[in-house]
Amino acid sequence: MSGAPISVRGLLSGLESLLYVEESVSRGGVLGKIDPLIRNISLVSITVASLFTHSIFTLSLMFLLLAILVVFSSVPLRSYLLKTSVVPLFSFVIVIPIPFITPGITLWSAGVGPFLLAISYEGMIRVAEFVMRVWLCVGVATLITLIGGINGLVSFLSSIRLPSLFTQTLSLTYRYVFLTINESMRMLMARDARTFRKRSRLSLEELRGLSGVITTLLVRVHERSDRVYLAMRARGFSIASPPRPCKWSPKPSDISFLVLVSCLLLIILSIKV
Repeated sequence: MSGAPISVRGLLSGLESLLYVEESVSRGGVLGKIDPLIRNISLVSITVASLFTHSIFTLSLMFLLLAILVVFSSVPLRSYLLKTSVVPLFSFVIVIPIPFITPGITLWSAGVGPFLLAISYEGMIRVAEFVMRVWLCVGVATLITLIGGINGLVSFLSSIRLPSLFTQTLSLTYRYVFLTINESMRMLMARDARTFRKRSRLSLEELRGLSGVITTLLVRVHERSDRVYLAMRARGFSIASPPRPCKWSPKPSDISFLVLVSCLLLIILSIKV
């Protein structure tokens, strides 16, 4: 993604490149050579371990472990950080009120008329823990998809016996996101071609005109999704048929990797600060 998006079409193009993982799939690193099932179980164990700690220091050590795994997976660091930063930022916006309503040591306070606004130390710690835990979970899920692709993720979920309805819905949802983005870009291009005016910057006028585009978009995407689904059914697709699971062929090095990650997580969780 080069440069900052300066129009609605630019924003959509940036969102598409941010969500698309197939072009940046990396299988050349050390993690790419590990058995897919073993690799994904090892990575998911980091997410599970993060749920059992309320220490920022422990979560930081898990971040360090995940960063080491990212380096050994040969995943581009800039692309990885871009893909993992959106959801944590959104989660931070959600928990902004927590420092104001959590009792504890006051770090900052200000009077607004009859009201007193105060930020507590305990509230800031809760916000930091929540955002770090979300970022860790998103980072693990992103690393899994960047190494094996979305098909690898769906195969892994099928291997651990998740219902076929869930895995197929996840796969279709991921693909229909791009269907919606592409349909939006086509409509915006058609609108710009009929206005005979170059729209190079975001403006209030352009944002107001998006209401009609969004309304039409919902109808067109619904109709196109029906056509795509009927075409898939004509080629033998069934929502009840499970995706192909990961092949289970672990080697001694794969088992050693799983044991190493498990031991490191146990050591991290045992550290008391």
